[in-house]
Amino acid sequence: MRRARRTLVFLLLAGAIATAAAVWAWPKPARPTIPVPSVALAPGEGGTWLDAALVPEQPDLVALPLLVTGRASAGPKGALLQEWPGFHAEARFSGTSVSVRFQDNVNRWRVLLNDGRAGQVEISRPGVTDLRIRGLTAGEYRIRVEKISESSMPTSFGGILIGADAAPLPAPQPAPRLIEFIGDSDTLGFANGAQLRDCSEEEVFSATDTSRSFGPQVAARLGADYRIIARSGIGLLRNFGGASPMARMPGRYPLALPSEPSAARQPEQPADIVVTALGSNDFGSDLTEGEPWPDRASLSRDFGPALLEFLRARVRDNPAAMQVLLAFGEYGSDLIRPHQLAAEALRAEGVRTLLVPLPKLQRTACAWHPSDEDHRMIADWLVDAITR
Repeated sequence: MRRARRTLVFLLLAGAIATAAAVWAWPKPARPTIPVPSVALAPGEGGTWLDAALVPEQPDLVALPLLVTGRASAGPKGALLQEWPGFHAEARFSGTSVSVRFQDNVNRWRVLLNDGRAGQVEISRPGVTDLRIRGLTAGEYRIRVEKISESSMPTSFGGILIGADAAPLPAPQPAPRLIEFIGDSDTLGFANGAQLRDCSEEEVFSATDTSRSFGPQVAARLGADYRIIARSGIGLLRNFGGASPMARMPGRYPLALPSEPSAARQPEQPADIVVTALGSNDFGSDLTEGEPWPDRASLSRDFGPALLEFLRARVRDNPAAMQVLLAFGEYGSDLIRPHQLAAEALRAEGVRTLLVPLPKLQRTACAWHPSDEDHRMIADWLVDAITR
């Protein structure tokens, strides 16, 4: 009996050691690469690499006509000031070199030639520089410049420019449809490239890629372009943790630059579809002392009318658009029920309206944000709902 007990204890101890060793040896998710390189190249088809470098602003360059999508305000010397995520610009030219002008110590950008087939470049915090791309095979090119990070302040995009070894071509035609996505950090793709929840500020910066968030995925699959009006921490009635009550989405939405309310907004195309995904920050943190709601039930009762008022304003901005309400189901009936009531009211007013309640997300990216897999799932649900 004593020997049997000793054997059992030995086996249990050996099992515990083996389990601990397996847990220790199990590969942990890779942390986002730090620091992000100032210039990172990716090859095009056939392994073609671009000759690209950041250089001081070059004289005697000519600006190409642009197709610009995203909120912006006019800046000095023909530049555009932008702050909302997802800003992108496209141009066409014929020749062997092209340049992109920046005045930006804040953001990450991606530059693609012929949709990346001729190569691509990622730039981090370029400062006051030109990205010069030269040595191209002579021919016609379409160049796309897209901001893939979240801005904390306005920065300047100075345009796409050419020298004497290139000739301008007309700007690309707009896509047949434009989809506007309104939301918060979940919408802009906050740290969507990360595989772990505990991240430093720099890791969040390097892991965020708005172009891979659910909005651009939906637009690509529907043959549309996208405009993103989203900001981390922002809510409809309250921001995350009750912070900055004067900086909620209803007041920020009309602005060209969230940090500069006086900036004039450039003209923009009405949207064909508007996807509103608000509520994560309203219901995702505890109510704090001094806020006007004693509990979540009272917050939920006020959320519905506020959401309907916000959506009616979007209908006025985009009279022919389908309104899509994206509701994060993980917050329960406190969030879902107001969305249902708002959708019913819009339908009663003759507005084409879809309500898309989401299942619970994995949220395995930094600070419990949606992962790449979550964004793909959200895109699937939206595309399915819209196409049906």
